[in-house]
Amino acid sequence: MKVSTVYRMLVLAVIVSLLILMIGFGTSVHAAKLGLASAWLFEENGGKIVKDVVSGHDGEIKGTLEWTNKGKFGGALKFSGKGDSYVRVDHDDVFNSDPYTFVAWVQLEAASWQYVVWRNGDVWPEPENVRHLDIWIHKDHYPVFMWHVKGNVGRIDGKTIVADGKWHHIAKIYDGKNVQMFVDGKLDGEEPSGGTLDTSESPIWIGARPGNVAATGLFDEVGFFTEALSEDELNDVMENGLAGYAAVDATGKLATTWALLKREYK
Repeated sequence: MKVSTVYRMLVLAVIVSLLILMIGFGTSVHAAKLGLASAWLFEENGGKIVKDVVSGHDGEIKGTLEWTNKGKFGGALKFSGKGDSYVRVDHDDVFNSDPYTFVAWVQLEAASWQYVVWRNGDVWPEPENVRHLDIWIHKDHYPVFMWHVKGNVGRIDGKTIVADGKWHHIAKIYDGKNVQMFVDGKLDGEEPSGGTLDTSESPIWIGARPGNVAATGLFDEVGFFTEALSEDELNDVMENGLAGYAAVDATGKLATTWALLKREYK
């Protein structure tokens, strides 16, 4: 066998190996362009696990939640307003990110006091003030964001009614200096953070907090980014969904590239 032929075969083997690795890591590589760390799309249509399609931070359904096909993008989870029924995601240091963006589509009924996301432990009252991620719905049906910096409370009260039986997109953007509230892609409140947000090793609760405060309605397309998205980026995510940021068709790309390589090196 000629040396040039052996060399070509070795080069081909290396390239194919790299492409195979791309299949395994394609999701993370693609998502990293906006820092998408986790995306829960609620497409399982059954079972007790909500899959994180980006990095495997799967959520466990506690209590009784109902799967439905009436989501904003396909499937969704229906929350009953019971404090023992929510989605729990175990702690990972990525959720202490500074900065970050949290997004969720919600269709909430006009119930009194509800929770979108909580991260400050599994008991109430909370043992210490270290809220890094906290979004709830006031009894008057507008969103409230809260956070802690060295135990001191930061807060934004929104202006838009979101517990009205309609779909709304809620986003919390923290850029290291300021916290912004976006509702349906528009700025609804902004405050200085007061410093670096406190962190913890607490799990994420989606749809409730300890102490029997819970959401009544549908959740879809919940995501966590390790970047502070721009308004244009946020609106693109809102309009097109998280799936496009969470996966690439690596298999198709591999088949095309393999055909080209065979033609080049035969």
